[in-house]
Amino acid sequence: MNFKEANCKNCYKCVRACPVKAIQFQGHQAVIVEERCIACGQCFLVCPQNARDLKSDLEKVLAMLQGEDPVTALIAPSFAGFYENKGGFVHGLKALGFSQVVEVSRGAEEVTRAYAKIIEQEKPTFAISSCCPTVNFLIRRYYEDSAKDLLPVVSPMMATGKALKEECSQGKTVFISPCLSKKCEPLMFHHQGIIDGVLTMEEVAKLFQEAKIDVETLSKETPEVHGNSLGHRYPIKGGIGQGLQEVLQKNGYDILHVEGISQVREVLEELQKGHLSKAFIELNACKESCISGPCVPKNAFGVFQRKQLVKKHGREGWPKAGRGLSFEQVDLSFTYARTPFVQKTHTMQDIQKTLKRMGKVKEKEELNCGACGYDTCREKAMAVLEGMADVEMCMPFMRTRAEHMNDIIFYNSPNMIFILDEELSILQMNPSAEKVFGEKAEVVKGYPVAFLLREEGFKRVQETGVHALNKRVSY
Repeated sequence: MNFKEANCKNCYKCVRACPVKAIQFQGHQAVIVEERCIACGQCFLVCPQNARDLKSDLEKVLAMLQGEDPVTALIAPSFAGFYENKGGFVHGLKALGFSQVVEVSRGAEEVTRAYAKIIEQEKPTFAISSCCPTVNFLIRRYYEDSAKDLLPVVSPMMATGKALKEECSQGKTVFISPCLSKKCEPLMFHHQGIIDGVLTMEEVAKLFQEAKIDVETLSKETPEVHGNSLGHRYPIKGGIGQGLQEVLQKNGYDILHVEGISQVREVLEELQKGHLSKAFIELNACKESCISGPCVPKNAFGVFQRKQLVKKHGREGWPKAGRGLSFEQVDLSFTYARTPFVQKTHTMQDIQKTLKRMGKVKEKEELNCGACGYDTCREKAMAVLEGMADVEMCMPFMRTRAEHMNDIIFYNSPNMIFILDEELSILQMNPSAEKVFGEKAEVVKGYPVAFLLREEGFKRVQETGVHALNKRVSY
């Protein structure tokens, strides 16, 4: 994922939104630096130019559907929030060519059981849920001391995919959700070959539209494999911990439900400072957990309507029983190794030199306005030293420089220059005009321009809005 070059307008909203400052500006073009990125998608959400360039698996999936191997749609537990006719959604996927539909909530049940077993047997002081790829990236890269606290279990998506591959190794698996970071997860080391494609809810909606499939009017069908309320709760804030409540209470764990990347970072900061006591910490990068996400279709229901629909699905389930999916031979373990991003260090002398280049000679000139996307001028200076930012990204600096350039032109031009107000009164005139008219600017300031020049031409421009460039006027 990255940004389309032609659409980037240097507004720096992406930098302001990025929680880890993984956006680099090269030649006035925003570029995502992969080794810094946590795949949260915040930059895509705020981009006013819709400059996002997201690698799509659509063509690959369409080719799979035309092939001979069976293709299974793995639907995230959050799917129920996007269509009132959830059975019509299953029917629609079959109409697109998927051979079967499997609820990932079935894999979520197994993940919950694996979590409970670790907590019961190993009793770690802190147990962090490991279902959100963005949270995993964040911890492994920026809070690596807490990587050991991530429960060493694969996500429900990977668990379900592994079970399906164990059942039919030739079958193809396509995961569907509103999550951007799920596109990255199957590419991780030891995860390759489990999930063959990932589609967002946006992309599936596009497929339905192109195939003229109206999900809400289709007859209801039931997924071949579906889960129960244990897995259906996963997309709702606190849903994972709810399924572990008995084992957590038995072993004396507090339960912390944290959503939104800023609060996730806050709890990780407190954890690393040693301020927290024994707890199961459920972390979700998106507000309102997995029912949100950067790839929610624009015409989707509101977030709280989605939340109610998911909860309703958790209560009602499906009218027909599904077939079984065995996890007996499936290894659900996964070690979330530390992959720290090493921040470069800079001398105070280098930072001061860069601040000077940004027009910040004195400390009072460090406005820390945040317009460039960095919280302080010094953070911006360090970003410049690392090649992540340009000096010109400082808006107060560019304004001062532009004003300075205007002053140079104004005071040194051989041409007469007047600055007038709406009443055509003189606000300022340059030294060339002073020389021609024999009057000082401070003396004629506030006088009508007619005191020195005929005002008819000025009025005509003011009334018509048509410029009078290259027009000679004789006196």
